[in-house]
Amino acid sequence: MARPAMNTTWKATLIGAIALAVGAACGGGATVDAPVGRNTATSTTGANGSANGNTSVNGSGSASATTGGGFTTGTSSGIGTTTEGTGSGTGGTTSDGGFQACAADSTRAQSLPLDMYIMLDQSGSMTDSVAGGGDKWTAVTGALNSFVNQPGLAGISVGIQYFGLPPGSSSGGSCPTQCSNSTDRTNCSNGGGYCLQGYCLGCGGGGGGDSCNAADYATPEVEIAPLPGVASAITNSLSQHSPSTDTPTSAALLGAVDHAATWSQGHPNHVVIAVLATDGDPTECDTNLNDIDQIASNAYGSNPSIRTFVIGVGSSLSALNGIAAAGGTTSAFIVDTTQNVNQQFLDALNSIRGTALGCQYTLPTPDAGTINTNQVNVQYTPGSGGAAETIPNVAGASACPGSGDAWYYDNPSAPSQIILCPNTCTTVSADSTGQVDILTGCQTIFN
Repeated sequence: MARPAMNTTWKATLIGAIALAVGAACGGGATVDAPVGRNTATSTTGANGSANGNTSVNGSGSASATTGGGFTTGTSSGIGTTTEGTGSGTGGTTSDGGFQACAADSTRAQSLPLDMYIMLDQSGSMTDSVAGGGDKWTAVTGALNSFVNQPGLAGISVGIQYFGLPPGSSSGGSCPTQCSNSTDRTNCSNGGGYCLQGYCLGCGGGGGGDSCNAADYATPEVEIAPLPGVASAITNSLSQHSPSTDTPTSAALLGAVDHAATWSQGHPNHVVIAVLATDGDPTECDTNLNDIDQIASNAYGSNPSIRTFVIGVGSSLSALNGIAAAGGTTSAFIVDTTQNVNQQFLDALNSIRGTALGCQYTLPTPDAGTINTNQVNVQYTPGSGGAAETIPNVAGASACPGSGDAWYYDNPSAPSQIILCPNTCTTVSADSTGQVDILTGCQTIFN
């Protein structure tokens, strides 16, 4: 009588059982071929008194699993799941030891185009002398000219405005004196203001003769545009100004972050930042440093999130670190006027460029379908050759930890960008040979 054909699944089970028995008898590891097809196959092996690991492999092609030494690796033409674990028993299956890795797709993180809105102090104190001859204004404007005209800035766009400005520079009117809460813009909208502690900040008349209307500063003298094309307009603009005003920092900062936010809404796949460059503490409009910090903090915590970078020139700069920290950039760049101011200011602009570009990345687009944003992870590999680190996700900019690493989406409900929290941004930006990868297909690791 002819022997009936052996069922494929039953045959695989029998082979696995034989291999398991051999593993138990020999006290060593074994390699077990998993069946071909769309079924789920589990390969197990064990030695007397211990079990090495197990792997389940799903795929439309052939798959194999190799165990040994407590670590299991899987290969598959489909999606593989690898589990490392330890267990006890003789020749039994393993139990999960608590570590599970998923086969994710890895994409090198791609930096976004960078748009910078520069708010430049043109107060009278910018005529103060600096080391090497000349004054702050000459050194700073020279550095700005060098920055916009240097090669290699493809993908960078720049716009500029100055403070203070004469009252009524924009079409905004005066503000009412009362408003309801810190998020109320309606009652202050006629003057482009912002409600803080019950009154409208950044709108209305002047302080020391300059505009306190944020709408004036939200209107750029040179609109944000790509380099190198906009360089000549920036150079010409700088040549038309000279230091002569007071320092209405509150209105200027509010105008800067407002314009950056509006610009970002129209350019959702760009990194948009505000750069406040000043040589002193505020002297008019709202001079309360806590209020000014709150402007930067609100911009950073809003959607879109706008970071404020700060460059300080001189020694009267007690407000600047607070503004930078509140604006998500940790601390101000301080330019020492006893040293080469031109070079320091240029270095600060280039550092800002590198930092900003190193902190926001495009969310990868799958070849088909849509990406599952609950299955995205960010991995940083130090250039020094250290182990790769998976950075945890947090809910938003306001949830960034005071210490430690994290990242967040630009818009949790409809994300298009991945943004590193300040501490992580500092680490990654300082590592010129490091690598950031976006991993998709595995459950997001949360902080």
